[in-house]
Amino acid sequence: MTEVQERCTKQCVQNAKKSARSLSNQGATVQSIAKSAIPNGKIAVVKSSAADLTLQLKRAFDHRRTLKLDSNAVRLVNSRGDGLEGLIIDRFYRHVAVYILNARWQSQQKTISEALRENFDVDYLVFKDRTGCSTGSGSASAPPKAVEPIGQGKSQTIIEEHGLRFQVDLNDHLNAGLFLDMRKNRKLVAFYAKGRRVLNCFAYTCSFGVYCRKFGASRVSNVDISAKFLQKGKDNYRLNNLPEGPGEFVRDHAVLYLERAAKRKDVFDIIILDPPSFARYEGTVFSVKKDMPLLIDKALRALTPEGMLFISTNLSTIPRAKLEEWAHIAAKKMGRKIVEVNRLGQDLDFRESGAMKESFLSAILVKTTMKF
Repeated sequence: MTEVQERCTKQCVQNAKKSARSLSNQGATVQSIAKSAIPNGKIAVVKSSAADLTLQLKRAFDHRRTLKLDSNAVRLVNSRGDGLEGLIIDRFYRHVAVYILNARWQSQQKTISEALRENFDVDYLVFKDRTGCSTGSGSASAPPKAVEPIGQGKSQTIIEEHGLRFQVDLNDHLNAGLFLDMRKNRKLVAFYAKGRRVLNCFAYTCSFGVYCRKFGASRVSNVDISAKFLQKGKDNYRLNNLPEGPGEFVRDHAVLYLERAAKRKDVFDIIILDPPSFARYEGTVFSVKKDMPLLIDKALRALTPEGMLFISTNLSTIPRAKLEEWAHIAAKKMGRKIVEVNRLGQDLDFRESGAMKESFLSAILVKTTMKF
């Protein structure tokens, strides 16, 4: 930073502190993030009041109301993207999950709760402490510590997204059962699914499978190592009046399934690869940084000559360019050519996506052909 930038930054921080002092009689002070007019997008940590926090939250909520996402499940606050670093709030219809990634927010639960209830109808609200979890590094993380939920309702609810319905449970697991950042990608992949055979690897609760079936896929196979998640996938099928076809839900390791499919010549027109950053399975360890190139190779072998491959990761150390590089290397090795690459990411409610490891998604959708 230059000397001029340093002087400007100091002045911005001083001005922010003056504003905070003028409001200090309205509530207890908390640590929050002030970004205005700071050179190079640098963020200064300043003191602000509970009133300031309430105002910042309302601004974040109001912004989401302008987006028209065709869903009642939305990211309301996206950490630094909304000037509230270390705070994430996801709304699932009338259920809300608040994720605390920085301890500064632990003492502000009352202010956050009141702001949410002033702006939305909230039946169930839970705070989850993720201050001890790894975010975006690819290492193992302990489940977040759930604070006592606020509200008398159950932790389960049903949300709607692009006319489809999905079951979520805010207290069931590390995640609620639906990844909101994949919203637009689910619809894009499904757009190409009509009349095609789709393989959904690392299917989780099978949201990609639901989309593809609703958009007219001739066959969908959802593969995941967790019987529990596959059962939730079946529940999502029933919510959307989808019959379960033969081989629709398969409990297996994705790599092993791809190997067997290629050997049987059981090929697919679209293959979806959305693996976790890190996972253990029957004594083996999957690491997306180490194993993604092999995974892409296996997928291309089970893909039709004119097939499409969706590849994604939330690991912040893997940019889209690296996914493209791995895809091109694997395609070249087996005589394929990648003819089109769609570069994708998180949806609009994830403000400043990619600028922080807690809000990061590298994704590509590639179209292939065989070289002749």
